[in-house]
Amino acid sequence: MKSLKRGVVAGALVGICGMACGQATLLPDIIVTEDQLFDNVIENVGGQRYLRLSNGTANQGAGKLYLYGGQSHPDGTQDVIQRMYDTAGGFTERIAGQFIYHPGHGHIHVEDWCEYRLREVTAGGGVGEIIARGAKTSFCILDLAVYDSSLPGFPPGGQFRSCGTTIQGLSVGWMDIYGRGLEGQYINITNVADGQYWLESYVDPNDSMLEEDETNNATRILVTIGGGTGPIDPDAYEENDSQSGVDARTVGAANSPNLGPTGPLTVIPALTIDAPGDNDWFKFYLPAQGVSGDVVRIDFEHDFGDVDMRLRNAAGTQVASSTGTVDFEQISMSGRPAGWYYIEVYGYSGATHPGYALTINPSVNATPSVTVDTPPAGDTQRIHGTETYQVDFSANDVNGNLTWVTVWVNDTPTLDGTEILLPSSVNTPGSTGFYVINSAELDPGTYWVYAQVTDGGSSSGDWSQGTITFVDERCDADYSGSSDPNDPNYGVPDGTADSADFFFFLDQFSAGNLLVDVSTSADPNDPGYGVPDGMLDSADFFFFLDRFIEGC
Repeated sequence: MKSLKRGVVAGALVGICGMACGQATLLPDIIVTEDQLFDNVIENVGGQRYLRLSNGTANQGAGKLYLYGGQSHPDGTQDVIQRMYDTAGGFTERIAGQFIYHPGHGHIHVEDWCEYRLREVTAGGGVGEIIARGAKTSFCILDLAVYDSSLPGFPPGGQFRSCGTTIQGLSVGWMDIYGRGLEGQYINITNVADGQYWLESYVDPNDSMLEEDETNNATRILVTIGGGTGPIDPDAYEENDSQSGVDARTVGAANSPNLGPTGPLTVIPALTIDAPGDNDWFKFYLPAQGVSGDVVRIDFEHDFGDVDMRLRNAAGTQVASSTGTVDFEQISMSGRPAGWYYIEVYGYSGATHPGYALTINPSVNATPSVTVDTPPAGDTQRIHGTETYQVDFSANDVNGNLTWVTVWVNDTPTLDGTEILLPSSVNTPGSTGFYVINSAELDPGTYWVYAQVTDGGSSSGDWSQGTITFVDERCDADYSGSSDPNDPNYGVPDGTADSADFFFFLDQFSAGNLLVDVSTSADPNDPGYGVPDGMLDSADFFFFLDRFIEGC
């Protein structure tokens, strides 16, 4: 096939064409994002102990990661072709691993996309030997969340939104997220001794993809298993020992000390000062000038250690402190202007403490509003486990405050206790205007969408006018929402069979893409009718034509 021949020689073309043709190849640079790794939990199931974790992979490179399917193999795998564009709009291609069909998710994945490891912590906080590891995890790679919209080449709508075709990838500035509830998101730690370890995620461990930088594929954070190694365990918000450390964390992410919105009242228990000099920093947003009753406070047993507290402004300058000798410390926010603040909690004269609680009661003003724009009235369908759905919303605050939005779904438009929180949506900046639902994280079914907005003090919410239904099957002729290769909906099914699907099929057929290898025979009475055979011929075209005429 034409595309496969290009793929075989692409390794030689990359770089050579850059010199010979005077063009620069725009390569992706894939990294593991730290924030998702903090979303981890230990579970005991059937006598086994597991560390479950979320994982995010982002593209910070100059070019998109563009992957599509090539030759199929008898073992059920399919070659992955990586297409790399250049500054003139041309491209070269190379073979970059394999796709496999994932029966648990019902779609194809890029094989061995990430590997999760638990490593020793050596003297001085060094990185030691691997103690345990998870199986290499295969991903369907999609644009699910914005990572950095300031990067050159960032496409506002993203491009890769479906696993229904063999076109997958990551646009510049976009991120893929796999929640800890999905299959494969764990390390078996049954035989791991209690203690502190490095939790490491390594993207593309086989170096199958060609990238700008192959040295930045691993990210790691400290985690504590069981009882730790010292008399006091680090809490879930570590490392938060400095202002810069807190600033580097994403606002409102899982276990992030960069709390952001905390209203109407936030209480964080089970915090610790686990070692002398372990100062805990937290950052929060005050949406209006404080009044009487607006406070920050810590509660603890003084007999276990004397703990004090400082309040700092957005510049990090201390503006108040509380240094009593009772079982709490409290600082009033009355009269303090709106904006960002830091709380610094520390042990007096090097004291430690096994457990304190932080309470933040921020100011309030006019309640922000949110409107859920999609799904619109009626019902919209997408393929479960294969397609994503973008929820669009409009968040507003009459006082001009920052806003954050969190998304739930339910089978009725009511908050009745059965609503399902979409974890990766928590504290999405209201200015983003959308959230992408990964259907693999929900059961098939029909859902109303609820968005809650907060300005850090008060909140409100709105239900969608219509529903989104994730169904198990799709029309066999529905391949694309657009016939324009530059359209983000090119190669993304849209629930109807129309001219866009026909021309998309012709494009892939002409290019020799085995994505459209759909049948061995053109005879409906033949057992090979509708069964791929690893080659493209008239049988595939006439099978598609039959399905197209039938419609969706």
